[in-house]
Amino acid sequence: MLEQGDLLPVLLLLPSILVVFVVMFIPLLYGVFMSFYNYHMGSIDLKEDFISISNYVRLFKDKVFLKAVGNTLYFTAAAIAGDLILGTVIAVWLQSLTGRLKSILRPICTMPLLVSPIIIGLIWKYMFNINGGLIYWVLGLFGITSKQFPGLAGTSTAMLCAVIAHCWQVIPFVIVVLSSGLLSIPGEYYEAAEIDGAGFIQKFFHISLPGLIPVYMVILLFNGVDAIKVFDIIYALTGGGPNNSTMSLSLYAYKIGFDTFDMGYAMTISNASMILSFLVFGIIFIRYNAKAHKEGQQ
Repeated sequence: MLEQGDLLPVLLLLPSILVVFVVMFIPLLYGVFMSFYNYHMGSIDLKEDFISISNYVRLFKDKVFLKAVGNTLYFTAAAIAGDLILGTVIAVWLQSLTGRLKSILRPICTMPLLVSPIIIGLIWKYMFNINGGLIYWVLGLFGITSKQFPGLAGTSTAMLCAVIAHCWQVIPFVIVVLSSGLLSIPGEYYEAAEIDGAGFIQKFFHISLPGLIPVYMVILLFNGVDAIKVFDIIYALTGGGPNNSTMSLSLYAYKIGFDTFDMGYAMTISNASMILSFLVFGIIFIRYNAKAHKEGQQ
C-alpha cells in the first residue's frame, strides 16, 4: 500500500512513464505483432497475411542472417575489447598528468563524441581509401601495401576497419566515465600503497582496477548494446560489403525492409537483434546486480 507521502513522487513520474510507454513499448509491441504476418509495405489483411512463426523459422534458414549474427557478435566483442583496453590506458595516462597539459588534452580526447556516427563512417571511409587515403599513406611508410592489407576492400579486414572507426568515436566516452571513476577512489589508498613500496603496476591492479569494476559494468552495458545494434558506421563505410562480410543485424533489417519492402521479416530480424542483446548483456547485468545485492546484505 502506498502511503500518502509516497503518492506525490509517483504522480510526478507518471507523465514520464506514459511518454516512455508511448514512445518505446507501443512500437516494440507493434514490431513483435507484425513479425507474425507476411507484411510488405502497404495494406495488410490480418486474416490472410497471418503466417504464425514462419518468419522466425525463416531466420534459421537464412544464410545472410546467420552471417550477420556472427558479424555482429565479432564486432561487439572486438569493439568492447578495444574500448575498454585503450580507454583504460588513456584514462590512467591522463590521470597521471598534471598542470596545463592535462586541461588541454582532456577536451581534445573527447572531441570525437561531438561527431555523428554517419559522419565518422564517411571520414574513415576516405582515410581507408586505397588511392591516397591517410591510413595507406602511413602504412606505406612501413612498406605495407593494399595487397597485404586490403582494408575495406577485403572480406577479412573490412570488419576490423569498422571496429577501428567505432572505437575512435566511443573511446572518448570510456575515458570520461573511467576518469570520473578514478577520481572517486580515495587518494589515501595510493598514498598507503606508496609507503608500502608499491609501484605503478601494483597500484593499478590492486587499487584502481578493483575500484573501477562497477564503472566497467556500466560501460559494458552501454557500449555493448550500442555495438550490437551498430548501423551508422557500417552503412557509411561499406554498406555491409564486401560479400556481406560487414553485414550487421541492424543493417540487414534495414536492407530487407527498405530494399525488398518485406517489413514483416525485417521486424523479425529486429526482434532477433533485441533478443540477442538481452541474452548477451541483459543476463550479465542482472547476474552482476544480484551478486552485488547479495554482497551488500552480508
